[in-house]
Amino acid sequence: MKRMSSLAVCLVLVSGCHTFMRVAPDYADLPVEDVKALAAEIEQAIHDKVRDPDIKNRGSLVVETDAIKQAIRTRAARAHLVEGFLATGHLMEANNGLVSIIRSSDYKKFGSSRDRDRNAQLVLGENADRWALYEGILNASNISPKSLPAIQRIFFDAHIALLPDGTKFEDENGKVAYKGGAPASTSN
Repeated sequence: MKRMSSLAVCLVLVSGCHTFMRVAPDYADLPVEDVKALAAEIEQAIHDKVRDPDIKNRGSLVVETDAIKQAIRTRAARAHLVEGFLATGHLMEANNGLVSIIRSSDYKKFGSSRDRDRNAQLVLGENADRWALYEGILNASNISPKSLPAIQRIFFDAHIALLPDGTKFEDENGKVAYKGGAPASTSN
């Protein structure tokens, strides 16, 4: 039974249903400035592909755990793959701090079915590590679970800050938008 529920969660993540159970961010009990600083530091290290960054606990936020370090390490190792997939226009940064494949007719024609399977595995791995990071910070820092959407939103903002212009992301209304505005020639 547990395997079936895990499979269902995986299918939801791969299918692009990233709006599942969306909750408004609650910043009330969160050390927002510390989370913003840590998110920027962590995402910059991942963007720079630094697998073992020297990121320290900040204030009441705990990030020096094995699970968080492993999530950062594996995200940094696959960063070039995620960035490459984002550059194709078939992947976007979702406003819940995860990445999501844009299921379109163009994507169905993009590569082989084996390529699309690899893309799905890439997204599953990336999102699993992002969850490990967000929940790891929440749990290790003894932050209320109601703050999880706020942590996700802060990390989303840190992701967007590092994206090149023209990269797709999900706006506040759940629509696909482009950092810096739409590229000159778009088909989506």
